[in-house]
Amino acid sequence: MEAEKKNVKSNTKVIARTIFFIIISCFEFIYLEFFMRKSFLEITYTIFIKNVILIMLVNLILLCLMHRLRSALIISCILFLIIGAANYFVISFRGYGIVFMDFFAVKTAAGVAGGYKYKIDLYFIIGLFCGLASIVLCLISKFAEEKYFGKELKKPYFYRGHIIASLSGLAVSVLFIIWINIDAAFFRGVSSVTWDNSKGINDYGYVLYFVANAGSAKIEKPVGYSVQKVDEILSAYEEDKYTTNIGRQNPNIIMIMNESYSDLRVLGDFTSSENVMSFYDSLKENTIKGYVQSSVYGGYTANSEFEFLTGCSKVFLPGNPYLQYMKNYLPSIISNIKVQEGYEEAVAIHPYNGSGYNRVSVYPLLYFDKFYTIDDFDDALMIRNYISDLSDYKKIEELYEKKKNGTSLCVFNVTMQNHSAYDYGGDDFVQDVKVTSFEAPMSANQYLSLMKQSDEALEQLITYFGNVDEPVIILLFGDHQPHLSDIFYVNVMGKDPLNFTHEDTMKKYKVPFMIWANYDIPEMTIEKTSINYLSSLFLDAAGLKMSDYNRYLMELHDKLPVVSAVGYYDNEGGLHEVSEKDSEYSELLKEYEMVQYNYLFDKENRLNEHYMVQ
Repeated sequence: MEAEKKNVKSNTKVIARTIFFIIISCFEFIYLEFFMRKSFLEITYTIFIKNVILIMLVNLILLCLMHRLRSALIISCILFLIIGAANYFVISFRGYGIVFMDFFAVKTAAGVAGGYKYKIDLYFIIGLFCGLASIVLCLISKFAEEKYFGKELKKPYFYRGHIIASLSGLAVSVLFIIWINIDAAFFRGVSSVTWDNSKGINDYGYVLYFVANAGSAKIEKPVGYSVQKVDEILSAYEEDKYTTNIGRQNPNIIMIMNESYSDLRVLGDFTSSENVMSFYDSLKENTIKGYVQSSVYGGYTANSEFEFLTGCSKVFLPGNPYLQYMKNYLPSIISNIKVQEGYEEAVAIHPYNGSGYNRVSVYPLLYFDKFYTIDDFDDALMIRNYISDLSDYKKIEELYEKKKNGTSLCVFNVTMQNHSAYDYGGDDFVQDVKVTSFEAPMSANQYLSLMKQSDEALEQLITYFGNVDEPVIILLFGDHQPHLSDIFYVNVMGKDPLNFTHEDTMKKYKVPFMIWANYDIPEMTIEKTSINYLSSLFLDAAGLKMSDYNRYLMELHDKLPVVSAVGYYDNEGGLHEVSEKDSEYSELLKEYEMVQYNYLFDKENRLNEHYMVQ
């Protein structure tokens, strides 16, 4: 009888601990969502359960390693509390929480995070309270258990029963991880919203969305890929039918990717106290202008940079190329310019830390000869905490004046002036542009004021090179739009960003570009293209020789004028999601993916003769 009571008591204790384990796991998900500025009540029960299962998996692994339930749960609560708080602050300046590829850019993110001002709201307070409450609950559970079940003699760490239970738990965890990796059932439909991380996190819960996208970050060989197939695709473009201006003295090349340079008028109608892009708007003669789709929003500058320099698209690259994929020399627009007459060296300029996104190591692999960073700027004009576009462009002019006679300049410049956050309150910055059609947040007015100064710097640059004797051609484009507060989008677009359609979201990834020359080039407007095509379009406009790969991209551009990680447009203006499998254009994307795989990842079999100017 006594033994039976003891067994009942032991079983009851196991049940109580299991319930407590589940309750704490649920509580962790709840306060994680509060840090994401969202209530768990907005999530369907199926999504709720899947998120909690993943949290329970983490807790089970900790329990198996520690053999102590309360200790494992306390560590888990602290871990998720830190993750939640970090997400809250990341959302403050970027608009969505931490995703898998952020871990490859921790150093870069830390370099700019200090420039932001952070505020806490009710969601942060509730999340913090719930997180601390869960830790307290774990601490006091010991006394509650002792009251109802009596004190238990602690068994040593290597107690046989603990080891058997832990190995069993780890085996279950491993089997579960294997299952969700080989069977799509658990994540079905979750990672399809690749065009908007904020929407994905909002719809599916942070943990589920994070794990689903982490699982899709691995690059696999495309179905049907072969070197012979890629050779067949690119061999069709060996005939040069684009560079009609070959024969002109090769012009000085200036390529500028301007930080957060965008035209917010693409979002909708609004008025401001001044036209912030008046000079850009006035450019018509010897100018090609239009809009490009970026694959990123509010950050990840180097991804746009990579798309431009290589002609690759982020649609096939879930990670961060500079940090994950760049390990060896890679043919690029830079290497193909340098092999042409007159270009002895190629220079990169970025007036900030050279270590950002590992540029100091990546640029030589793309065939840059020199890299000028913040350390190479003396007495530069600062706007807020960054070197101004004006001082940045003066460095380009200085390089032009110092270049060797008979050579042509080749510069790629990544600016810094317009970097977020847009909450600078120093007296040395004049915020002279304001939205007049509604009461706009400070961030919008400050951003527009910065854009006006960028426009003035562009005017100075164009005026300078308009007065030189040598041919010069300049490309300028934005890397991404700035992240602004939701209320700005509500006022301009009539809806909260979480309610955006795919078409609405594409507008947030749209940035202007222009190609200007101080000699005759055909004037043109290009309404839709994407950054991966821009280098080929620029080579054609400059009259430089192109590789088979460039000509392939030019032909693809005619059929699919926009290919980005957010979506793609066909030549009739139809918008498609990247996940579409049965579209009539899917075969074109499959071929592009094969070409890109050969170019980036199949190093032993890379068809360099197609990627390099012959």
